[in-house]
Amino acid sequence: MLFFTSIFTSFLAIAFAQKNPHYVGDRTTMVHLFEWKFNDIAKECEDFLGPKGYGGVQVSPINENLVIKNRPWYEKYQPLSYKIISRSGNKTEFKNMRTHMTAYGTGGTSADPEQRRYPAVPYGPEDFHKSCQIQNYNNATEVRDCELSGLHDLDQRKEHVRKEIIKFLNEVIDCGIAGLRIDAAKHMWPEDLKNIYKRTKALSPKNGYPSKRQNPLKPYIYQEVIDLGGEAVSKYEYNTFANVIEFQYGIILGNMFRGQDKLARLQTFNDSDAWRLLPSSDALVMIDNHDNQRGHGAGGASILTHKDPKPYKMAVAFMLAYSYGHPRVMSSFAFTDPSQGPPANSDGDIISPEISNGQCTNGWVCEHRWLQIYHMIKFRNIVNGERLENWWSNGKNQIAFSRGNKGFIAFTVEGDLREKLQTGLPSGTYCDVITGEVDKEVSKCSGKSVIVDKDGMASIEILSNDSEGVLALHIEFATLLCIMHLLVYALTIVSAVLAQKEPHYAPGHDGIVHLFEWKWTDIAAECENFLGPLGYGGVQVSPINENIIVDDRPWWERYQPISYIWQTRSGTPEQFKDMVHRCNKANVRIYVDVVFNHMTANHVNALGTDGSTANTFNYTYPAVSYDRKDFHMPPCAINNYQDATNVRDCELEALHDLNQTEEYVREKIVDFLNKAIDAGVAGFRVDAAKHMWPNDLKIIFSRLHNLNTKQGFHKDARAFIFQEVIDYGNEAASKYEYIGFGTVTEFRYGSEISNAFRGNNLLKWFVNWGEAWGLLPSQDALMAVAFMLAHPYGIARVMSSYDFHDFNQGPPHDSAGNTLSPIINPDNTCGNGWICEHRWRQIYNMVGFRNAVNSTGINNWWDNGQNQIAFCRGSEGFIAINGDHFDFKQTLFTCLPPGKYCDVISGRVKNNKCTGKTVEVGEDHRAYIEILTWEEDGVLAFHKEVNMPFVCRLILSNAIFHCIYEYLY
Repeated sequence: MLFFTSIFTSFLAIAFAQKNPHYVGDRTTMVHLFEWKFNDIAKECEDFLGPKGYGGVQVSPINENLVIKNRPWYEKYQPLSYKIISRSGNKTEFKNMRTHMTAYGTGGTSADPEQRRYPAVPYGPEDFHKSCQIQNYNNATEVRDCELSGLHDLDQRKEHVRKEIIKFLNEVIDCGIAGLRIDAAKHMWPEDLKNIYKRTKALSPKNGYPSKRQNPLKPYIYQEVIDLGGEAVSKYEYNTFANVIEFQYGIILGNMFRGQDKLARLQTFNDSDAWRLLPSSDALVMIDNHDNQRGHGAGGASILTHKDPKPYKMAVAFMLAYSYGHPRVMSSFAFTDPSQGPPANSDGDIISPEISNGQCTNGWVCEHRWLQIYHMIKFRNIVNGERLENWWSNGKNQIAFSRGNKGFIAFTVEGDLREKLQTGLPSGTYCDVITGEVDKEVSKCSGKSVIVDKDGMASIEILSNDSEGVLALHIEFATLLCIMHLLVYALTIVSAVLAQKEPHYAPGHDGIVHLFEWKWTDIAAECENFLGPLGYGGVQVSPINENIIVDDRPWWERYQPISYIWQTRSGTPEQFKDMVHRCNKANVRIYVDVVFNHMTANHVNALGTDGSTANTFNYTYPAVSYDRKDFHMPPCAINNYQDATNVRDCELEALHDLNQTEEYVREKIVDFLNKAIDAGVAGFRVDAAKHMWPNDLKIIFSRLHNLNTKQGFHKDARAFIFQEVIDYGNEAASKYEYIGFGTVTEFRYGSEISNAFRGNNLLKWFVNWGEAWGLLPSQDALMAVAFMLAHPYGIARVMSSYDFHDFNQGPPHDSAGNTLSPIINPDNTCGNGWICEHRWRQIYNMVGFRNAVNSTGINNWWDNGQNQIAFCRGSEGFIAINGDHFDFKQTLFTCLPPGKYCDVISGRVKNNKCTGKTVEVGEDHRAYIEILTWEEDGVLAFHKEVNMPFVCRLILSNAIFHCIYEYLY
């Protein structure tokens, strides 16, 4: 997202539409990259801001400005025209990155300021207020109609002025910006601003913003209205139609963290009226900005800047930890003269920041790259929406509080802080995000560590001579060693119709693996050489139908159909049919990912992987063939998930939405699915099922052929259906609407399991895992790796990925875009860019575990009351999991017969020997179970089929025959 500073006006629209920054996902904070070049901003977005969780960038004014001797920073605030050109870059560079007037400008334009003539706009003397200087801030007319520091004051009441401003704003909206920072809004009449803003464009879906036909998205607006009280112009005149920068905020926190006021008073900071602050939803907040860090604007000596690093970082941390307002982080350049411009060469051209060890050099400060600040950006994203709880203070200058059960922070401005405090966090060992970060390779913290007890209490220590006066913890910087190494994909599916909930596994096989983006020939070989012999039950394959070809070949092009022809970068129709036949012969079933909610979005040159074309703008797909009557019309975008009709009849991410109520559309879909069934597939994963009406799907599925008996399926077998219905609750479309005719993806399973194994929930709670957790019925669901494969709930599916560094990145491929085959290493893992989790020893051995214990229930559950659990599967298998930060050492009932067993997590049986741990089960069925915190895996599992071989020797002793079992090593 891109925000830019508009120096003459703002934009404000109806109601609250312009108080939304339009951040992507869970992001919450913008950064002001003051005086950066557009090309450098683009690179910083890709290399740092995006990966670190920043939500937006405020850029300096983009329009042509007066060129002033020595090139001070403030020349950008003296516009000469509305051409997009400055020393930050030109219009092309700006697009690629995504009320005053002042003889020559940065774009070469000339003007006659003395006569108030600016021909490049054009503006003439009649477009300005009469010349006068602001002297009395208790006179609102003078403040708004006279000149600020000699800058010629535009008259926004004039229609010509309004039209020129609107024209400029619309031009930059078309460039894709998300919002506007309005400079000197205080010096313009609120009613003039309203008139201008309501006449500007909405944000365009072409630039990635949702399309809302009823309530178009307007740019986010935040206005500079310096109001410290006691003047004629009030911030409350401007906050009804857009956000306002709350200058009091930085002054208050500056005083607090300089030790000039008591931190303890911040306990009431949520009472905005008491502190004379704007309501939280109306305020943009900051610790400093480009003006007041130079002594201009508001604040003076109270303002903290990068020149006071310790208290400054504390104030920024508080801003990002507290829930008030929309925060903005400052990113500065160093200066000794308040007028000094950005780092520049002898020609006055801005020098790009150089990055060394993650920090900026050559004159750039880049506070946004300070570890303490970007880690607190992550903190805010994680705790967003959580209540402030567990407030503590010493009555003076030490405070602490939690944000729900996701984050905790403590500060001291005075003296050593040594206290046992309630953090609100689950038990575990946490890494202080202010002093360090977690090294994921070894699960160690490079800074302070804090141990949180099972009651949420922890000993917190911040010494007065520490380099940082703040300590912060959150749930994603816990260093718990647990099974998270194995939890790579957590999904479940559910079903209600017996005929379509059966995956049709061959005997002795269980579990589905998603071979994401594999070629058909490679899948066939994998079925024969690995999946079948190791007991996998089936493969989910990527969509088989022709898709649009997208530049750089991202993975998601497979989900933009252009026809139902079986030609993709995974292979040809003949290769697909051969793969299905060979996999069925190897006792591995094939399930196809199918996409029939929509066709592709608009593309100028729509070309498919089989050469098919389409006129997407006219909704014409001749290779199917579909035209406008086959889609929901008129087109609309999904913007209200509380409206089932909007969810199911409007376009998801601008993908053209098929109308499955139309008989012709149903016939085309049924024909496509039946051809796949006739080829021997066992079922389908239905993409975006949530966005289709349940009754339409029910009719489509009822018309499918029975499975092909020539491919090994029994007579009258129905296709296994599992539908993508993302339902976390509180939306109009429910997963329970779909379980009457097929299976449904249980997405809550993945989040609950992941939370537990990250240490955010206690593992002991899994004793009643299943429907009691609000999950779909057990017999109707799919799940996720070691715990998933050990637990009887549902039908397991494992992910098999490729490596990626860009979320859009497609599978490993050559220079021509052809998918590369995985290379199989000597240790059975994959190379050539493929990860192949299904070939990890811990996972394929747990598939064997699941097959061995099939049809048994859970019994003899044990837990330590926290994050160590164990249970049996009948008398066939046993598993133990250590999610605590201390060793698991227990003698437990295993339910298995006496013998020596091989742990399938750390090794396997090879040549009658165990390559990993062994466990001896005694005559009482008990065994000593040990899982140490330093071990690679936090799991131990064994089953009857890994009982080590024995021989029986017959000896004579006191005339009694004894059979002695000698274990072979």
